[in-house]
Amino acid sequence: MEKDDLIGGEFQQGAFRAKLDLSKTGKTPTVTQVIKSQRVTPPYDYDTVDVNFRNKYDDVLLSGTLTSPRQKGKFAAVVLVTGSGPQDRNETLMGHEPFRILSDFLTKNNIVVLRYDDRGVGLSKGSFINGTIENFSKDAMAAIDFLKKRPNVDPSKIGIIGHSEGGLIAELLAGQKLPSLSFIVSLAGPAIPIDSLMISQLYRIGKVAGMTDLALAHAQEINRKNFEIVKSKKPHHEAMAMILDNMKIDPAQLNSASKFELETLLLPSYRYFMRIDPVPFIKKITVPVYAAFGSLDVQVPAEQNLKSLKSNLPANPKTVLKEYEGLNHLFQKANTGAVSEYEQISETINNEVLLDIVKWIHGLG
Repeated sequence: MEKDDLIGGEFQQGAFRAKLDLSKTGKTPTVTQVIKSQRVTPPYDYDTVDVNFRNKYDDVLLSGTLTSPRQKGKFAAVVLVTGSGPQDRNETLMGHEPFRILSDFLTKNNIVVLRYDDRGVGLSKGSFINGTIENFSKDAMAAIDFLKKRPNVDPSKIGIIGHSEGGLIAELLAGQKLPSLSFIVSLAGPAIPIDSLMISQLYRIGKVAGMTDLALAHAQEINRKNFEIVKSKKPHHEAMAMILDNMKIDPAQLNSASKFELETLLLPSYRYFMRIDPVPFIKKITVPVYAAFGSLDVQVPAEQNLKSLKSNLPANPKTVLKEYEGLNHLFQKANTGAVSEYEQISETINNEVLLDIVKWIHGLG
């Protein structure tokens, strides 16, 4: 294996997917603690309560936090759906809590918010590792069912705000014309076939990490073949042998961590995920959509995904597709968009994005 090669495919950590790198550098990274500029602490000027609700479709008990304006009346409401990987209700990663910040801002602006731990995470029951995006979609449906029953929620104004994979879930549910879903906000949600997205994502992550053009081209070819294997119906043992051969890896040389990372590529849930194409669902969406992307997003590149939405999303006068200049996958003001920057940025989610979401939801009428 060449030193610059991106030989893996993909691994998950929290709400993002990144390159699978099995190389040994012998270097210890230096980490500087950055104080986060956006924090939410009590006392709150709105009501907050921990709740449990059951996903009747899969019989899973989920746990979350409901935040509501203190005024009397019926309000628009949203369910927050996390990105990929096991996530808590705040979508905690790298010292940031994006969904805590988002729910606080929305509720202060008279929107009811339900955020919840993924199944198998935090206080939610069930198994995350055995869950597919179909199961996670049903969890979101159960959250909507819960909101419909709240006396302070206007049932005609319930939406989903999803980040990354959560945005994909919002698109899939809207494309299935879920009756109770009035609008969706997709924050860096994939709008192209997932295998194509992953190839592009790994290329861009490698590029901002300083890989050479030759190494990028070599890695891209390896990843393309790997994902074809992952998408196939090949039995696990046969698929693993093909991946190892494609990557020119001697199984005897793999350590336990590398074996685990390779095994994640062939988890049934991940193979299911890699076969997803959101385009047929996007073509059937009729509710208003607010789709946002950061120009520096290396995980869900703005150009490709905006192009797909512009081509495939049915016309709706209330739909907004927007690219935010200089923001990364987490909608932080960034330098390069590299995954390694996320923790080193004090901002959790850019204020312009927060303001735009609130204005758009209230503007739906």
